[in-house]
Amino acid sequence: MQSLEGKKLVLFGAGNSGGCFIEQNPGLDIRAVADNDPAKQGGQFHGIEVIAPQRIGELQCDAIVITSVWSKGILEQLQTLGLSTIPTVIPGKREMKGMRDAHPFSHPLTKDIAREMALVLRALAQERGIDLYLDFGTLLGAFREGDFIAWDDDIDFAVNDEQFDAVIELVRDSKHHFPLHDGMTWNVELMSAGERGATILITCVNLPGSDCVVPFEVGISRRVRRDGLAVVLGSMPEFFCPERHFDGHEYVELFGQYFKVPADATGYLDFVYGQWRIPRQDFTFAEYPAAEVEFEQYNISISGL
Repeated sequence: MQSLEGKKLVLFGAGNSGGCFIEQNPGLDIRAVADNDPAKQGGQFHGIEVIAPQRIGELQCDAIVITSVWSKGILEQLQTLGLSTIPTVIPGKREMKGMRDAHPFSHPLTKDIAREMALVLRALAQERGIDLYLDFGTLLGAFREGDFIAWDDDIDFAVNDEQFDAVIELVRDSKHHFPLHDGMTWNVELMSAGERGATILITCVNLPGSDCVVPFEVGISRRVRRDGLAVVLGSMPEFFCPERHFDGHEYVELFGQYFKVPADATGYLDFVYGQWRIPRQDFTFAEYPAAEVEFEQYNISISGL
């Protein structure tokens, strides 16, 4: 990301990603945070005023930092507002997730735990006849590195719609199989979209007073079929690919075992990442194939499993 030091900035997006960006960049001159939610406008976000996007021009800022996963729509909105001449910056995915300086898979103990966890989930799914696919960065690492990507920060799995409830039961019944080490534990949550489970988040965290691991997440996402696409349910924007990739599976060897991957896995990686064979650390959410959706479509709730 280009240097923002000494520049007058407006952030666009008063959500979790914006908060992570502010916390990781305490020295920046952020004059305001713009957001489309009227309920946030006029309030404070991390001690900074939240304004309507129409007011950005009043601040004579040097750059607009888009701290929202809806960056494509925001760029169009800025053009409509006559603000396209102001330089825009889209931070990398790690910075948007608050993981800029965290490299769990470069930390030996954390990587060992992550590797064992991936193998445990693979074995449990296989025992129950569940098609558990490697997805996103974990799939990319398996094909390009034969390993986790050193600067990645989570493990990505996916299952098709009809098997997601079976995965919930698997996780609920099998937490005692998860790898443990002194000073760490696992938190398990179910993220819902409306009345349907959308993603299981399994987070490796330190116990109070411990710093033995670099925290990371294991996500198991539900993919639903819609208009010829396989869509990650509950994601905003909705990440998608042609449904044929999740109509069947191939295998890739990783950590001495064979994991299921989407059909035509290299074609899937071409669709999601483009030139995926060339390592990059600055990938942004805006570069994923995604369709923007209205937040109101989803009633996101989190409950412990």
